[in-house]
Amino acid sequence: MIFDRLFTQNRILETAMQATQYKNQVLLNNMANIDTPNYKSKSVEFERVLANAIDETKRTGIDHMNSVIPNIKVTTKPNSTTIDGNSIDIETEMIEFYKNSTKYDFIVNSVLSNSNRTNTVYSTFK
Repeated sequence: MIFDRLFTQNRILETAMQATQYKNQVLLNNMANIDTPNYKSKSVEFERVLANAIDETKRTGIDHMNSVIPNIKVTTKPNSTTIDGNSIDIETEMIEFYKNSTKYDFIVNSVLSNSNRTNTVYSTFK
């Protein structure tokens, strides 16, 4: 029972880590295209999809984390902020990257904490 809970927590954290990595890739791609004419900034929303998968996993006891990554939505911001039609605001992108990187760091620390707990539990039952 305790191993099932730890496994579920690890799957949730693994999926959250993949989603935040993906969001950082999109943000970095936006920043790399700051000088590309007509490039439209893209954004990633995964929090709602992840929350739904977590709720379903808790409700049914069945792992729903595989449904998260394929259902992440990447949207394009249509409004241009420059004469050349580029819609990237570098300050906004940098702030979003910082916020998302902070989430990623928190998730990594949670994974490490869970790993330590798992090792402790495993050692106890040896």
